[in-house]
Amino acid sequence: MPDRSGGRLYYDYGRPAAVVSSNGKLSRRIPAPANVFDRILPRMAPAATATVVDDTLDVAALQRAWHGPAAGPRPPGAGLNRAQLTITRNGSGDFQDRQVYLFVDDEPWGKVKYGRPVTREIEPGHHRIRAFNTLFSHTIEIDAVPGEHVRLRCSNAMPTAGWLMMIVLHVTALRVRLERE
Repeated sequence: MPDRSGGRLYYDYGRPAAVVSSNGKLSRRIPAPANVFDRILPRMAPAATATVVDDTLDVAALQRAWHGPAAGPRPPGAGLNRAQLTITRNGSGDFQDRQVYLFVDDEPWGKVKYGRPVTREIEPGHHRIRAFNTLFSHTIEIDAVPGEHVRLRCSNAMPTAGWLMMIVLHVTALRVRLERE
């Protein structure tokens, strides 16, 4: 926009900031007022609204939310009609790096990692346990009786032709297996 002096007027945030003469040299700079942000910010629409929650959780409540409810004292005879299932993964041929996902009766149980057994109570009866390493899976069926502790061993290892695949293709697939101890 031309100025009265023949130069060009430049704007910054909607207000005049500088005047440049017709030969391209800066003839004068208009200083910004101290409250430039007080003028700009009210015109800007808020990007998002936030709700402030006044009731925050204390550390104990956060730990309960993270770890789940405490086991607490169980009534006598509560575990007599249930069975336990323990899945371990500590074989010497195990790859030890990749996790294996567990499913009991098509319900996700989480991951079993090397050296960390997973133990939970299950209802007595027939169950299908599936281990899945994101490429292969293996399913085993068990019958649990009340009070029994069913122990399974999981392995995530190279198949028989794994070394040949490593030599030729420089990559191998890991085979997952479940077996009863």
